[in-house]
Amino acid sequence: MKRKHFSDPARFQEAVGEHLAEHEAENNLILGILANILAGDYKDIEPHMSMIEEDGIIQQVFLRTPPFPVLISYRKEPPSQGIVGLGVQGLQADYGDMIKGMTGDKEIVPHYAEAWSQRTGMEPELNTEMRIYKLEDVNPVEGVPGEMRLAAVEERDLLLKWFQAFHQEALGEEVEVERVEKGVEHYLHGDPRRRGLMFWEVEGRPVSMTGYSGPTPHGIRINAVYTPPELRRNGYASACVAALSQHLLDQVYRFCFLFTDLDNPTSNHIYQEIGYRAVSDVDKFLFHPQD
Repeated sequence: MKRKHFSDPARFQEAVGEHLAEHEAENNLILGILANILAGDYKDIEPHMSMIEEDGIIQQVFLRTPPFPVLISYRKEPPSQGIVGLGVQGLQADYGDMIKGMTGDKEIVPHYAEAWSQRTGMEPELNTEMRIYKLEDVNPVEGVPGEMRLAAVEERDLLLKWFQAFHQEALGEEVEVERVEKGVEHYLHGDPRRRGLMFWEVEGRPVSMTGYSGPTPHGIRINAVYTPPELRRNGYASACVAALSQHLLDQVYRFCFLFTDLDNPTSNHIYQEIGYRAVSDVDKFLFHPQD
């Protein structure tokens, strides 16, 4: 058993891409972020890219774009102590005790979180329980007034406001203004085949927002779904997600993915009505100094 660290994203893609694509939906976040790295995003950071293999077979893949949590690839069964130990040893070699979190399949990531805690003395906190959904055919949403359109650069101020609210509410995060600005610019000035922000508009007024990014070999991830509180319960988010999903399927993609917070039964329900089907559950752990 050995660990391989990569500094070249293209070499990393060559080594792990086929393995990750065997479970494309489960690994859609790693695949999508790696695609963005290869496209020239994240130029101002140095990503962590590594894998563990045994007898020429990949056992686990790790990707981190600081300051975000480490992403850990999906596998069918929990990892052995040897795999986990080698994985956290490599992460500590690169980052010391500076890793703030880990995200991965709920049957996989707790093993790494516990091992990281034992190795560093940091206390793991289960921060978010999520579910990955996958869609191949859209159930159209009817009876909702309005239409979808691409958000414009001139609407940057509204997008900044809604992005900040989305992070605070949906992700439970207080996000620095600089990071929000960077995220909005990322969407507004990227290749529209790979990422973008859409508004659902009623009588010339944006009433809901939906984004897409992170292409995988055959799919793409829906994200940043947000409707201001005073405009909710009108079906705007459902209509926008359904329309965007259909638009993406009509382009080059076979399927769409999205993540939901399991603490939000409403979103889990409406996405299933659109045609999204549950694939797997994902946990995000954050680490804190012990008292």
